[in-house]
Amino acid sequence: MLLYTYEVLCCITKPHVAAQVALAAWCCGCLLAVSYYVPIVNRIARELLLLYFQPLIPVVTALWLWGHNVQRFHALGIEYELCFSAKDRKLLLSHGEIYQIAFFLTIMCITCAAGFAALAAAGAIGSAELTAVVMYFFAVLLLVAPLDILAMPARLFFGQTLQRVLLPFQDVSWADFLLADIMTSLSKSSGDLAKTVAVMVTGPALHVLTAVDATGKQLVNPLAPPVLLAICLPYIIRFIQCIIVNRATGNRSQLLNAAKYATAFPALLLTAFEQVHHVKGESYSLYKLWIFAMLLNSLYSFYWDIEMDWDMPWLVQSGSTHVLGVLRLPSLKPDAMYSRGWYVWAIISNLVLRLAWTHRLMGNLEKYTTVALVIALLEVFRRYQWTYIRIETELRKIRLSSAHAHSAD
Repeated sequence: MLLYTYEVLCCITKPHVAAQVALAAWCCGCLLAVSYYVPIVNRIARELLLLYFQPLIPVVTALWLWGHNVQRFHALGIEYELCFSAKDRKLLLSHGEIYQIAFFLTIMCITCAAGFAALAAAGAIGSAELTAVVMYFFAVLLLVAPLDILAMPARLFFGQTLQRVLLPFQDVSWADFLLADIMTSLSKSSGDLAKTVAVMVTGPALHVLTAVDATGKQLVNPLAPPVLLAICLPYIIRFIQCIIVNRATGNRSQLLNAAKYATAFPALLLTAFEQVHHVKGESYSLYKLWIFAMLLNSLYSFYWDIEMDWDMPWLVQSGSTHVLGVLRLPSLKPDAMYSRGWYVWAIISNLVLRLAWTHRLMGNLEKYTTVALVIALLEVFRRYQWTYIRIETELRKIRLSSAHAHSAD
């Protein structure tokens, strides 16, 4: 891990050792400032600190991990670029460039969080809130600003792709599909971002909170329709994309894929209500229905990951492995790119992480915000692993399509 961190810093600031040390020291200093000031500020300030800065943690983590995906693809000689259209291929970033953008966002988030905590502890409430506004302003600016910094063409390409994904009413490119799929793993961040926007647009929440608020009232209603819509939005987008691809290509499997995303809606909505009841210590009348919805979505998604996204023969494709004549296990294709041990790990860990929601059945862990954040980060890690084999599957399809085209000639 230390070696990986060093390699990343080298990619970002090579070959300036002084810059590497300075950036690392700055990050450590900001983290120490946050850890020092957070216990000092009042409860509402702590909640706002989480509300403002927590949404970006999984997003930035996903960007770091995508950079590592690209780094490993290059190290293994895997031409992942072939999955993208010829036009999009020209705008793909190297892992070093991705790390630079991720590092910029990391520095910005940590610095603004430290500033927020320090200013809130000093009683400069208005200034504290401005740090969050500034952070999100620059994050948006990074997507749209035509400034020749941090790989401008690729940044604008990402912004345009995000716009197409958020307005999914045109042909779906590979870049659109991949980004939308990654966004489903950021569903919690989407909901958290909706809460952040709600607080920002309703005025400076901290201006009247210079003393500890003893009412225990929530800053944002987690069951507000805009929040629930934001949580479901990534799945709605993928559902629409599947329908579009089905109509364009006639591929019926896309309807089954759309059905998979449809099972996420009751699971997500029932989970939101279960969370509120559980934290309050109240009984949940739809508890059994919630368990059923979660199991259905988790197991359906796990099956789809293995046999469809990863193209491993299992329940439908021929060639699966039979154990004792009854149990069927996924098998590998002859042209598998990675070691067998990696696939075994990927399958087992994918199932475990798909079922990570079962932590809700163990005591009252849901009341701890750090637990929810860890679960969100684990889902980002699951998607990181998923990407390796999904790219392999797409490259296999491209090779088969090319072979058929040559044989037809």
